[in-house]
Amino acid sequence: MNQARAEIRSRKDARFLPGAKLTGCRGEPGNFTLRLESGEQVFEESAAAVVLACEMRSAPLFEWYGLTRARNAVSLSGLEQMLASGTGENPGVPLPEQCKQIAFLFGFAQEGDPLNQRRILTSLRALDEMGSGTCVYARDLKVSDDGLVELAKTDRELGTIFFKLDQAPDISPDGSGIRHTDPVLEREVLVQPDLIVVEEQLLPGPANQRLARVLNIIPNEDGFLQEENIHRLPVHTNRRCVFSVGTARGILTPGQIRSDAANAALVLQDEFQALREHFFQSRAFIDEDKCCVCLTCYRLCPHGAISLEDKPVISSAACQGCGLCASQCPQEAISMLDTGLNDVEPSRQADDSPGWKDPARTPGIIAFCCRNSAYEAGMAAYAFNRDLPSGLEIVDVPCAGSISRELILNSLENGADGLLLLGCHSGACKSTRGTDYARYQGERLGAILEEVGLSRERIRFRTLAENMDADFAAYTREIEKVLLQMGPNPLKEMTRGEPVSASEKNTP
Repeated sequence: MNQARAEIRSRKDARFLPGAKLTGCRGEPGNFTLRLESGEQVFEESAAAVVLACEMRSAPLFEWYGLTRARNAVSLSGLEQMLASGTGENPGVPLPEQCKQIAFLFGFAQEGDPLNQRRILTSLRALDEMGSGTCVYARDLKVSDDGLVELAKTDRELGTIFFKLDQAPDISPDGSGIRHTDPVLEREVLVQPDLIVVEEQLLPGPANQRLARVLNIIPNEDGFLQEENIHRLPVHTNRRCVFSVGTARGILTPGQIRSDAANAALVLQDEFQALREHFFQSRAFIDEDKCCVCLTCYRLCPHGAISLEDKPVISSAACQGCGLCASQCPQEAISMLDTGLNDVEPSRQADDSPGWKDPARTPGIIAFCCRNSAYEAGMAAYAFNRDLPSGLEIVDVPCAGSISRELILNSLENGADGLLLLGCHSGACKSTRGTDYARYQGERLGAILEEVGLSRERIRFRTLAENMDADFAAYTREIEKVLLQMGPNPLKEMTRGEPVSASEKNTP
């Protein structure tokens, strides 16, 4: 770490600002203005992109193992400090060279991870070479990272004993003894360690919460600065040109951190190239005469692309064209450009036929498909000759959340007999909450159809992955079967002056 800092300080094209805190961010990708504070000094810096590389913090799990009163218990970080400097973290705790037997507790209080496993195995090797007897109590050994299998094998050869148990052993509160029933020996084993090394919980850095708020980053459930979304991997966040690498985004090993740094460099090049090519191409437009400054778009934009300058302003560089702002705008003040959504008209095979009694008449079904998942599944269903309804039309939308209530109602009014709203699985939406909004639109408008005497079954919401072509076909056949039982869309029959079936008579 010190060597890396020295190298950064020596570079003429880099500024090293130790102790500075990021407290504000405005602007757009390629032209951010960052507000920094260092002591009483406040200053601003311009940046084309932001890379977050925050450190983690650790919390020893003494309490979970009942060792808060044990004088011979030390955290894994404490042991590493002893091995590095020869001094202990607490007075009275024996140093490793004074110990004949050292026990490690790992993986019982929490799920194990390769990073902690590497730290343990590396410490074991140092202790074994010092002549200390070592044993490890663990539920699982996480050796998926490069070199961990060889490291564990070396530790075994040097004398470390591994006890793999389904549950934590019985530990004396004072740390004087550890008991467990050995599954191989089929008898109780007692170990009386001179030193007990307790696993640590690795937590997000203390600055993560503030950084997430300042940069409008969606963290994951644990507080690391990358939401659990397949579209964010490896180093993306929900904001364009804001990246999260290494332990800023999760518990990673040194090798994975180096890979993240390389990935960030490559992604930066791609992002800057995309900005140069599409800088003047707007994807969304706000009609200022219609906008009532309700801030709905500002609050829900998952990409931080909308700022406030008296009225909401959409950054063409930051906007990713998901359409959530347009679909949820109560004033219909936002238009999406070049999406084709405003031109949707269902293609039906027999518009002039009187109903299902005519064998040539089949239900007109529109499937609004998210281009990141369901659309690919639909194209695959056609490519593999799946059994699809003849009256099906697939409409590619940028995100399921872009399907507005106006689009749904207009499609029904124009004669579609049924609609499918098809989005990504929960947690896999590129726009974070697009799937949730699409589900809400389907439920809300289904309830409205019920109120006016139509059936909510004419609108169905489903989730798909791009490889689920068989499920796509099944969902389309499912709604076709329901529509055949219900009959034609009454709204269409009413526009012809034809009678409406009693089951769906319009009674507002």
